[in-house]
Amino acid sequence: MGKKHIISLGGELASGKGAVSRVLMERLNYGVYRNGDYFRKLAKEKGMDVTTFNIYVKDHPEIDRQIENSAAEYAKTHDNFIIDARLRVVCSTRIF
Repeated sequence: MGKKHIISLGGELASGKGAVSRVLMERLNYGVYRNGDYFRKLAKEKGMDVTTFNIYVKDHPEIDRQIENSAAEYAKTHDNFIIDARLRVVCSTRIF
């Protein structure tokens, strides 16, 4: 397998990750994987709003691993993309 071309952007809510990812997408013609989209999907599956789910996740680190694993699965079939992630979610190169 060849080298993957993945950029990981980490930061808190409203820190500018989305704006930076849009600029990079345009300049590099990259796609984007937003961990926040998956986070919202999980919250909905648990019947929680995002704020409540965010509190819930603090005591359930397995959710962070699940989110990280979703990015790893995406990376198996995609290249040239940006991961837009919260600081709490660590997307390590070992999974790519």
